[in-house]
Amino acid sequence: MALGVESASGICSARECTEAARYRIDWRNPAIHRARTKTWLACEEHLTYLENYFRYRSFPFEVSAFVVPDQEEPQDH
Repeated sequence: MALGVESASGICSARECTEAARYRIDWRNPAIHRARTKTWLACEEHLTYLENYFRYRSFPFEVSAFVVPDQEEPQDH
């Protein structure tokens, strides 16, 4: 899945945060996006806050390490 423009910036998705992201959170709102997954990024400080945001709303989500797109290893074709 390709990251959106906001996520590709490598900055935490928490409001007004300007810290570099360390985590990638892929999530969806089943009431609106049945098959569509969105991606938010989190710095160390905001990871728990964003996880709690999804848990409170019962949104399915998955947390993984954020890898800057330019640093991703090329895939074999």
